[in-house]
Amino acid sequence: MKQFASLCQKGSDSLERFCLFGAGVLLVINLASVMLGVFGRFYRPPIWTLDLAKVTLVWMVMLAAAPALKRGEHMAITILVNMLPYRFRRFVKAIRTIVFFGVLALMLTLGSLYAIKMQVFTVMSLGISKTIPFLAIPIGMGLMMIEYALQQFIPLKNNSNCSSCENIAAREDLP
Repeated sequence: MKQFASLCQKGSDSLERFCLFGAGVLLVINLASVMLGVFGRFYRPPIWTLDLAKVTLVWMVMLAAAPALKRGEHMAITILVNMLPYRFRRFVKAIRTIVFFGVLALMLTLGSLYAIKMQVFTVMSLGISKTIPFLAIPIGMGLMMIEYALQQFIPLKNNSNCSSCENIAAREDLP
């Protein structure tokens, strides 16, 4: 089991590096596009800068969502769950995991369907199909689903990257 957990940890770390690198590249492109649009206003701004900034922002956020999930940086209200008795807390956490996977699967499915429907439209200033910006949602949800699945097999004690995940003490008292 430790080998599988180690494999999941390596996969999770690789996925995190890939997503953060992609988000970083998109951040640089976004900043360059916005700066070009701002400074171009004094002369003749390229019409495509605003649309490029929007597309890169959406993709950047969706790529960074999986590493944020790994690090526990998404908002969660755990005060009530942590106050529950051990057995009920474990049940609520299991339900929460199932619901979270369900929401991700729903967003992946609906996002894919919507992106496919948008293939007949184009972003005129960029000359690309609207499918490209809308694909950020199903791809981001898929990356989050993969990351969350990998995290289920990594013991929290060994997960040094997760600084603000659920209370480590709450997991350590599990038998």
